[in-house]
Amino acid sequence: MKGIDVLISALGMLKHMRNDWVCWIVGDGEKREELVRQAAGLSLQEEVAFLGERRDIPALLLQSDIFVHSCIQDNQPFAVMEAQLAGLPACVSNAGGLPEMVEHGVTGLISPVRDSLTLAQHLNLLLANDEFRHALGRNAAQWAQEHWSMDLMISRLLGAYARAAASL
Repeated sequence: MKGIDVLISALGMLKHMRNDWVCWIVGDGEKREELVRQAAGLSLQEEVAFLGERRDIPALLLQSDIFVHSCIQDNQPFAVMEAQLAGLPACVSNAGGLPEMVEHGVTGLISPVRDSLTLAQHLNLLLANDEFRHALGRNAAQWAQEHWSMDLMISRLLGAYARAAASL
């Protein structure tokens, strides 16, 4: 469950705090029209762009300042790994394994599941404080290199194969 409705609600609140931002929502699904209506109901047509399915996620991340994953239930999403590798601070919910991926105040900010107000406040904080936002992004990139780098992933995979082969 992606929780995009939580993000849109937070953006509706954020619009009353500041107007110097845009949000790209990537992906597609059966709830898209409902989410577009929700955004329109909050007068977010200028601020929120629904980009649909994309194959250039790394390029989009490099053009971004903040990554948001306001899901209701998730374990270890690849999207958060990609954002961290791109050096973005992540605003995530405390669902599933997300708090194990993001350290609050160090590599990103964590809000309770379905808490649009806290998410809006976190977004406002990051947009208002470039130095803090950049520090979280640098920390996220460093953490990602230590946990999600391709070399590390391949090494772990080869180790798992070796252990499996040794037990045969």
